[in-house]
Amino acid sequence: MVFRCMGAVFCGISQAWAGEYQVTVEYSLPPLYSAASMTLNGTGSFTDPGSGTPILTIDLGSATINYLPGVIFGSFNGISLSYAGSTGEITGGWDVTNSFNPSASGPVTIPLDGGGDISAWDQVTPLTGGPSAGQFDDPSGELNILSWSVEDLDGPDNPPTGQPYIQLNSNAVYALSGSSVFNGPLPSTPIASYEYPQGPGVWQPQGFSWSGWDAHGCSFEANEGSGTYDYFDGYGGSEFFQYASSLTLEVDFLATETLLWTTTGNYGYELRDLQSDTSTTGVLSALNGTLLNPGSYRLTLMDDGHGEPYESINQYGCGWDCVQCDCTDCCPEEIYQERYSGYLVTGAYTLEPAPPACPADINNDGTVGFPDLVQLISKWGSCSDCPEDINADGEVNFPDLLQITSAWGPC
Repeated sequence: MVFRCMGAVFCGISQAWAGEYQVTVEYSLPPLYSAASMTLNGTGSFTDPGSGTPILTIDLGSATINYLPGVIFGSFNGISLSYAGSTGEITGGWDVTNSFNPSASGPVTIPLDGGGDISAWDQVTPLTGGPSAGQFDDPSGELNILSWSVEDLDGPDNPPTGQPYIQLNSNAVYALSGSSVFNGPLPSTPIASYEYPQGPGVWQPQGFSWSGWDAHGCSFEANEGSGTYDYFDGYGGSEFFQYASSLTLEVDFLATETLLWTTTGNYGYELRDLQSDTSTTGVLSALNGTLLNPGSYRLTLMDDGHGEPYESINQYGCGWDCVQCDCTDCCPEEIYQERYSGYLVTGAYTLEPAPPACPADINNDGTVGFPDLVQLISKWGSCSDCPEDINADGEVNFPDLLQITSAWGPC
């Protein structure tokens, strides 16, 4: 089952911040013993009550069970998850019509085995486990747990150092003329998914490319929209082609330091702060050159009515213009027309660490002082792509030292 839980989860001494989880549990029931899943939302917290042992709790709602339609169906209600130390469980009330297990209502306990000590969870990779030991009452039948995982969609409370950008979750859904071309998460490696619409061969390719992501950011660009082409002549001949593509992109990420937007295009966007649950919306190009403060975010790109319309009509033949032929030798009905129309949505963005406001503040403590001087001297000599090389000439030397002394003080 897939539990998408809207809830709190930031570790701290007796503290909890708003966030979001995704819990996935795969299970099977007799007589088929094939895998099934469910999806629901809920709220929770990941706190340290002062004992030094964090506790994860999530209050969940209900899930619809439709394992074998018309035979095994019902609901799983009042669901909650708790995990402390190396022990966790999901509990709730089972109310399922099941011809193979006559008594089909009652409590269910699902042990979360194999996840290890939750205090070691980095909140970047999912907390995962394998099959639960034994069978579980529902109350008199079998509920076999195949695997489970818990993801913190808001990212770690104490992000790893040296990673300005941490991608948490993503999904892209792209379809062309009603057929799904891509539907799934975006990988860390580059991918491209473009299709040429069928027709006269003059339309732009539809789809998207993704440059991948690493600790320093990510990049994305795309085209989508719709178009029509029709042709007719005075003798009854005609052709008609059309296409429609759609793309929705959703990326959850954590910015551990200030990031810089570089954007173009007319995609509509929503940028949601996952901690404050507030959002801004607009056209993607409006974000260009702006700075994004540290935090956890969800970026959604979609066609939001900002597409650029286009139309082109080509008319020729005696019925339109006698200059194009000898009108004494052809019929007035000799009419030829080609018409292209539609709209195109384009967009691209790059998120990467913002350049320092004060390059001489090497350790980014807000002041140019002795710590920066000591750090520069420690790297004296050849040093490419290092912050101590303030003027980026590949050497840490006197010009860099002069930049520190000239910017000495608060920065």
